[in-house]
Amino acid sequence: MFLETERLVLRKFREEDFPDFCAYAMDLEMCHMMGNDPMDTEEAARVTFDWLKDKEERSYAMILKESGHVIGNLNVVSVPGELLDLPALAGKEGRALSFCISRLYRRRGLMSEAVEAVIDRLFREEGMDYVECGYFDFNAVSHAFQEKLGFSHLVTMEIDFKGERVTTVENILWRDDFYSARS
Repeated sequence: MFLETERLVLRKFREEDFPDFCAYAMDLEMCHMMGNDPMDTEEAARVTFDWLKDKEERSYAMILKESGHVIGNLNVVSVPGELLDLPALAGKEGRALSFCISRLYRRRGLMSEAVEAVIDRLFREEGMDYVECGYFDFNAVSHAFQEKLGFSHLVTMEIDFKGERVTTVENILWRDDFYSARS
């Protein structure tokens, strides 16, 4: 187990999580917002699930304690290389987050609970200076969520993504800002 909150457990994916994963990951709107190819079949979902389970070192299933079901996932990864050249990050240590939650469990504070606990762990136990998180400019929900958590704008970038030019907004949350906002 990675961590536990009042209502959630975050742990590595297990094979038995696949049906729950399909229940939320095959949502085509969610795929679009996350920048994934549509997972409109179990075979397509299997590719992503196996990658999260077996290849992504720090990908965690979000399990709702009251039901035992996986309702989303959260990934802790290295900060993208193109951001590491920014002067603001020189000599600093950070991690990037990505996450998603089933539509059925949105607006209950569950994602905030999970993300804040992970950020706290990254700062307190792993000694990170900052956490980076981004979103596609058309994802207003992620924009509002990151703003609510105290992330501030780092850089806006145009990137090639699946053969198209898209705009991403990359945000940052510094350790001191995280704790001062919560005191």
